[in-house]
Amino acid sequence: MLELKPYCEANKAAMVTRIAQFFGFHAALRDADHAPDLHAAEETLAEWLLPPSKLYRIVADGVDAGFLRLCFRGGNVAWIEDIFVDPACRGRGYATAAIEEAERIVAADPRYTAVCLDVVPRNQAALHLYHKLGYDRLSLITVRKELRGDRRDRAVRLFEHDFSY
Repeated sequence: MLELKPYCEANKAAMVTRIAQFFGFHAALRDADHAPDLHAAEETLAEWLLPPSKLYRIVADGVDAGFLRLCFRGGNVAWIEDIFVDPACRGRGYATAAIEEAERIVAADPRYTAVCLDVVPRNQAALHLYHKLGYDRLSLITVRKELRGDRRDRAVRLFEHDFSY
């Protein structure tokens, strides 16, 4: 059984460690070195606890297995801002169940008609999962300009434009 339980201060150390791992995972997608920075992760946690965000622990069979952060920015769309499942817990359907539970939370509020999420294009496993769960509409496209070097060596053509990722 999987539940999303609201973050509580008693889980701070574990959450800070998971946030550091989360950013390390994303840095590795770019082949970038990223040493875990617990201080930065602690600052991130403080930001994530501010409205309009809601931070949840992913709890599977009574054991913390990761986190999911929802954001209610206004309008009629809620965002799954961040999701992380501990490496030892992956491949068990926890991310799927957590996303489905987040969708139930959002759907329970009549102000919201959709859930969106952002995904790093190199995170092919996440793209596959999200698409499988019905996230198949393009809503926004974030474009980026690197100011200090660039390790993005993959390219895609989208809407008649070339983009690196």
